[in-house]
Amino acid sequence: MELSQKILKQLIQIKSYSGQEKELADFIMDFCQKNNLPAEKQDKNIVIKYLTGSKKCLIFNAHLDTVKEGKRSTWIYPPFGKEAGVIKDGKIYGLGASDDKAGITSLLLLALEHKNKKPPVDLFFTFVINEEIGGSGTESFVNYFIDKFAKNYNDVSVVIAEPTNCNKIEIGHRGNTFIKIKTTGDSGHSSNPDKIKIHCIEKMIKVISKIKRLEKEIQTFYFDDVLGYPTICLTGFNSSKSSVNKVPSECNTTWDIRTTPLLHDKFMNILGKKLGKEVEVKLIGKPINYGLTDINSKIVGVFKKIAPNLEIKISPGSNDTTFFTSIGIPAITFGPGNKEAIHKENEYIELKNIEKSVGIYKKIISNY
Repeated sequence: MELSQKILKQLIQIKSYSGQEKELADFIMDFCQKNNLPAEKQDKNIVIKYLTGSKKCLIFNAHLDTVKEGKRSTWIYPPFGKEAGVIKDGKIYGLGASDDKAGITSLLLLALEHKNKKPPVDLFFTFVINEEIGGSGTESFVNYFIDKFAKNYNDVSVVIAEPTNCNKIEIGHRGNTFIKIKTTGDSGHSSNPDKIKIHCIEKMIKVISKIKRLEKEIQTFYFDDVLGYPTICLTGFNSSKSSVNKVPSECNTTWDIRTTPLLHDKFMNILGKKLGKEVEVKLIGKPINYGLTDINSKIVGVFKKIAPNLEIKISPGSNDTTFFTSIGIPAITFGPGNKEAIHKENEYIELKNIEKSVGIYKKIISNY
């Protein structure tokens, strides 16, 4: 079995939900120690450093965590565990295969490539936690980098090994805010609906209508020429119903809001004015700001030079780009994963993309 397949298969077999990345981090550290790679723990991340004294630096970033597997019965092959990582027709299947364990594999192979030769620029390979739920791993690394290394460089860029199918680079993404909305009302027996003065579900239906109208309004006023339209998506709906003939007293919805630069800091205030005080609105986690790298930046230019056929796009979803661009470090996304296969059952990666991504990463390093 080729080394890339062996590594990726082992990574897939280790379950690493967000917040449960320790076993995978320990595996990567053990791999680095066995192969004499200069790795260290940084907070709960793993970092490999090649420091040459160069004034230029490239940071490669991949994340350890995955979302959950969804409905297990719809998986053709196991998502993780000893039987996971089935290879068939040039693809390997498993949870995180594309997002982001193929990216991890590519970066480990890239680190091995430079073990016995001095790279032309300083290199950091970062394997971070919690990308799927707020990015605290990359945020921690960025603070560490600023504190200990940033002053050494006058030229820093970042490549994030998130899925782009090896056929495009992504220079940015919209911000995102996750919220939970609660409506309350009167409970009672559903055979007497006239006695229910405030019906929390009907109240929520009106809230949903207001928010869908709000989406059209913000798309009119907050369109961004590069990042596009903001969106609001209903992602969950439930109530405190305990039986089919009982009217519940509480109803909850969850929402995913994707924001543009002019909207991001204003959205919660706009939403509050739209809904009034009759409903409860709470943030889920910390809002993530947009990330955007200038199309004329050096790292984009290097990619265009070595792979002129790559499309330049905006990512529909957010990633850890924002933690770098917010402090003025250009960051682009390019990786071997298949974006169409992620966050769903039977996730897979085309194995040929790993070799392809490593080849392009090597050219980026030599041409930076």
